[in-house]
Formats: sequence, C-alpha cells, structure tokens
Amino acid sequence: MTLTMAINRHLTVCALRWLVKRKARRAPEYTPRPGSLLYVAASALPYHVSGYTNRTQEIIVALRSVGADVSVMTRPGYPWDRKDRVVDAGPDATLVDGILYHHSRSPSNHRPVLQFALQAAPAIAQLAASRKVAAIHAASNHTNALPALLAARRLGIPFHYEMRGLWELSRISRSPDFEGSWAFRQGLALERLVASQADRLFVISEQLGKYIQQHWGIPAERMTLLPNCIDADRIPAADPAQAVPLTIGYAGSLIVYEGLDTLLEAVARLKREGLAVRLHVAGHGEAGQALQEQARQLGIDDVVCFHGRVSAVQARAIIGRCAVICIPRRPFEVCRIVPPLKLVEALAMARPVVVPDLPVFVDEMGSDPAGWFFKAGDSADLARTLRVALEDHAQLAAIGQRARTYAIGQRRWQGFVGAAVPGATPRASAGNMGAPHGR
Repeated sequence: MTLTMAINRHLTVCALRWLVKRKARRAPEYTPRPGSLLYVAASALPYHVSGYTNRTQEIIVALRSVGADVSVMTRPGYPWDRKDRVVDAGPDATLVDGILYHHSRSPSNHRPVLQFALQAAPAIAQLAASRKVAAIHAASNHTNALPALLAARRLGIPFHYEMRGLWELSRISRSPDFEGSWAFRQGLALERLVASQADRLFVISEQLGKYIQQHWGIPAERMTLLPNCIDADRIPAADPAQAVPLTIGYAGSLIVYEGLDTLLEAVARLKREGLAVRLHVAGHGEAGQALQEQARQLGIDDVVCFHGRVSAVQARAIIGRCAVICIPRRPFEVCRIVPPLKLVEALAMARPVVVPDLPVFVDEMGSDPAGWFFKAGDSADLARTLRVALEDHAQLAAIGQRARTYAIGQRRWQGFVGAAVPGATPRASAGNMGAPHGR
C-alpha cells in the first residue's frame, strides 16, 4: 500500500470520529413515538439466505412480540450493489413473512467508506424522521452502522449498535495476509469507533464482549448480551424415531472457517475403521467445489451427500433425520468469539451436537452440555468423538431432549430483545452475560 493510501485511511477514521461525536439538537417538531425504532440491517431475506439474515428476521419478529414498534431498512444501496444476491433486486420494499424491509437504491457501497457514510446517512435519517422513531438500531458491520450513527446524531436520538462479529477477523480466515494491513486496521478502528459511540451496545456473545473490552477498553457495564436465540414455535423438536442411525448432519455455509474439510477427514477415518457412517451437508459457499473434490479424493463421495442450496425448512428436514449434528469450526480467532446461529437451532430441534472446544461453544452449550466437544481442527479427535456419539444409541434421544430444554429455557428471543426497545433498561451486561434470560 502506498503512503498516500495509508494517509487516506487514517484521515478517514479521524474524519468519521469527528463527525459522530457531534451532538445534534433535536428539532422542536420532532417528537419520538415511545417504544419505536428503526432497525438497519446490512443484508436481508430473500436476497441473501444466511445466519445473518435469518437472525435479523428473528429479532424483528421478537421485538414486535414484546411490544416494540419496529420499522426496518436495509443498508442504502442494498440489494442492488450486491452481485451475489440470490434473487433479482426488485421494488423499494420487500415483504418477508409479514416484515416489510425498506430499501434505498443509492448510494452504492462501491465507494470509500467516508463518502458512503456521508451519502447514505440522509436516506436513513429521512425514513427515521418520517416514522418519528425514538432510536436507530444498526447491526454489524461498521459500513452498515456508520451512516445509521450519523443519522441518529443528525436527529438527536439514541443509536444502538448490535455487534454480531468482526468482519476483519472473518477475512483473515480466507486471506491470512490481510491481518495487520492498513485495511484491517482501519476496519477495526471504525468498529471501535461505532461501538464506543453507541448509546447502547449489544454483543452476540460473552467472548466478543471480552474481546472488545480487552482490545478497546470498552467497559463491561456498557455492553448488553443479545445472543443467537430461537423461536420455539417456529422450530419444533425433530422426532427422534426419524433419526437414521450413524448419520451426521451439517447445515450452513460452505466456507473455510467452518472446518468442513476437517469433518470430511474424520468421516474418511471412520469409514476406514469400518463404521457405516453417512454425512449430509446442506448449504453452499465458496468452498463447496473444493469440498466435493476432497470427498472424491478421500474415497467417501459414496457416503457424503452434498444437498446444495436449500431453504431453511428443507435444511431442518435434512438434519432432523440425522443422529447427530456436527459444527466443525476451525480454531480461528473469529470462531473463538462468534457463535453460529445453527448451533442453537440444532439444540432447539432436540438434536445432539458435536462441536469444537472453542471458548464461545463452551459458553453457548451451558453447564450441562447436550453433546460432545472435540479438539478444534483435529480430524482424528473429531472422528473419535463422532464414534462415541454415534454409538451411544441409548443416550441420543435423552441428550436431544436436554438440548431442546436448554434452548427453550435459556435462549428464547423474548428473553433478550426487550433491552433493545427504546425506554427499556438494558439488563445483561458483559459482567453477567451467562445469566439466563429465557421466558
């Protein structure tokens, strides 16, 4: 990177820091409606189907169920500026299962972050003002959150930031050389800026809270836990009688840090040992083709079924027939601090899980884990753990029921989202994030 580019990145952070610290005085005619907020998401259904978009949909439904008056908007420019969308970009609003997502065609995100933030903020402020919302709530990442923060400052209303992870750490898993680059440092600096300036800061896990406390000095009492949760009515328990013995299921993205290569190696080892195991993989992603080639090279393509891109309902049907669910994430930093939505959903389905021994998984599984841990990244230990789980036929149903009991008791959206409603008092700080809030 040239010195000029480095200076530009530094000036970008400085300029945005100055802008967001300016306190606006609310216009006299602006009287916020109590309990109302504008939720701003970086992506949404149906244009992208992912843990991020499903979490957004679930949170909005849950917020409304606890009495919040929620308007929803996607990042300005979305979905038109995303070539990887799975359906064509349509009208300026999209209705998804009763939730209306508003869209703004411009500005495109294909421009410097400072320019985008300045040009996108008015669109967010306009919708917020038209609804007289009492707060603006934005989800990760900083590209999505910065214009929302500027809009909130312009209107003189509170800004909430919901940190679901750190994109910069995710990128390292694909491009190790990215770590330490100017772009890496700028991204984290802007995440820190948004987090430090938020009037309410929500974190997806205790481990993420610890990370930002240790690296950025943000005190624990400023954070509120908003973990991955479930709607018990939407995710019924799978019938244990329908589980096919010796079957392993995975549903999610096929990307490097998910560790599916480790799972394939473990399945190959089990096959060599004579165990008649089968693996079902539902999902798609940039690593899909390489994983299928790996299965062929390992000689397990006859026992591994790649289902490709499927709907959430289809994915649950597939893994609901499996004896255990495996989430084989690698020991990258992002995997240590950010939990996948698919974990709590698997538990809610009453399916035992096999997961890595990473800190965030240990936290998410609770004090009486409904499953087994393996050494992250170790295919031999994963094979051993899978054998133990799959051969414990007598206990699988009981462990599955314990999984659902935990998910319903400790991870229901209604027990957490109330803290995001304007006027509510945040209850779960980083210091007591492990406390149950299920209802």
